[in-house]
Amino acid sequence: MSTRATLSQTVLDQVETLVERNGGRHFETDENVIQDILKKREEVDKRAENRKQRRIKHKETWENTAGSPMSEVTIVMLGWVFTSKSEVSRVILGIPEKEGRTETCDKDTKVMKNGLKVTVVDTPGWWKYFSASLVPNSVRSEIMKALDEDEETGHTSAKEKSHDKVSSGRAFLLMIPADTSFTNEQKKIIEDNMKPFGETIWQNTIVVFNRAQCLGNFDIEQHIESEGEALIWLVEQCGNRYFTFIDEVKHQSELEDQGQKLVDMVVDMVSKDQSLQIPSNKDKEHMTGTGHRTEEGSPEEPVDHDLKKLVEVLHREWEWGSWEMTEFRARFAQRPTTTHLKRGRSIDRPFEFPKSSHMREEIEKILRDELCGRSLEEVLETALQIYFQRECGAFDILSIMFEKDQFKSEWKQLFEREWARREERMMEYVLTKYFTDSKEDADAGEAHVRSCEDTSLWTVKSTPLKSSPWMDQLPPLIKEIVKGILKRLKELNKPVHS
Repeated sequence: MSTRATLSQTVLDQVETLVERNGGRHFETDENVIQDILKKREEVDKRAENRKQRRIKHKETWENTAGSPMSEVTIVMLGWVFTSKSEVSRVILGIPEKEGRTETCDKDTKVMKNGLKVTVVDTPGWWKYFSASLVPNSVRSEIMKALDEDEETGHTSAKEKSHDKVSSGRAFLLMIPADTSFTNEQKKIIEDNMKPFGETIWQNTIVVFNRAQCLGNFDIEQHIESEGEALIWLVEQCGNRYFTFIDEVKHQSELEDQGQKLVDMVVDMVSKDQSLQIPSNKDKEHMTGTGHRTEEGSPEEPVDHDLKKLVEVLHREWEWGSWEMTEFRARFAQRPTTTHLKRGRSIDRPFEFPKSSHMREEIEKILRDELCGRSLEEVLETALQIYFQRECGAFDILSIMFEKDQFKSEWKQLFEREWARREERMMEYVLTKYFTDSKEDADAGEAHVRSCEDTSLWTVKSTPLKSSPWMDQLPPLIKEIVKGILKRLKELNKPVHS
């Protein structure tokens, strides 16, 4: 804010220089480039239509193929973090959403109106940018429990129980947000994370494109064909089975309709072609440790153990716990002027927590001094704790990390991109949950705020803050480092909020 006037003048000076350099000419497009773009768009549209027609023919063929009546089905949710696995699983079962992050293999069962028993197994997500070898063993172990949960129900395939009147089956829903890129990098990461389930998993998987409202007027087939070979490969690997899920709807009935259609698609798949081969317990134990299947005598993928330690720290500090109020205070220290509190939402006086007045340069100097000689894991864990107390920004943390000699240059972009995803989704979550642009809700929210004269009413209705001080929850070594940093910040005679 203090340099806004200077920055504005600098930008205007650069604009004037550019205009002068171009002799005052306006921008003109290259007609050849335009024609090339139009030609590529036509090719995409043609391929998209072919994919759509191929899917229609396949559906017609399957409808004419008799399948075994299904009595129960298990659906396993898979995907990277922040892909709305939990939200979609709740929609399928028609049960309320759960607050917080999925940290364990979570199973819920419901008997539908038609008598079909549906079990949904929600699993922790893997990273979008970090390789499969960097997924913490605790997360991989929980993901593999999806098969244990499935085995406990005694599910067998339609083919295995063809002599019975009814059968059960299992399916995997691979969540892919339609509003984000999907490159060869994501293809490799997903392929490696899926390997522990065996090669037959692809025959039992449906790609679910959530956040499909972001596509606007474009069909999902156009998105698949225009995104590139990596996404085309994934859809083909799953037998051209995909489902578009619109998260933002006007009426709850629209979500329920999508959930029912998704269940119907799962039942249609498992009742006619179910050939999943579950790895043995020995294989699962091995894959929990290595992260992938290896043929006998074949070399395993090398693991950068230093990077893995850092990623495990990031995963641990990524913990949601009481993050919601922390995020709220960090993002909305002053009342936004363009958004309003939703009706019925009480919060812990979030607008009365002033921002830290420490300058970035001061904080970075203190962090560098106090963290000098520390291991990368200690640096990251300490810096994140300071960040969560709003004494520095997320990317200030990363800049300090990158200065360390042990921090390899190729790690930088991975950390930046993965952390940026967290920041964006946290912000989106808080805005969606607490604020609205609707005048009706805004007026109701304002009235609710005015009526809350008793400060005891200002409480978070979802995830409560932990009763013990945050400092007491830190490991002893990290606690001492944090205390030293906070002490030096206090010496600057500026407020510190801990």
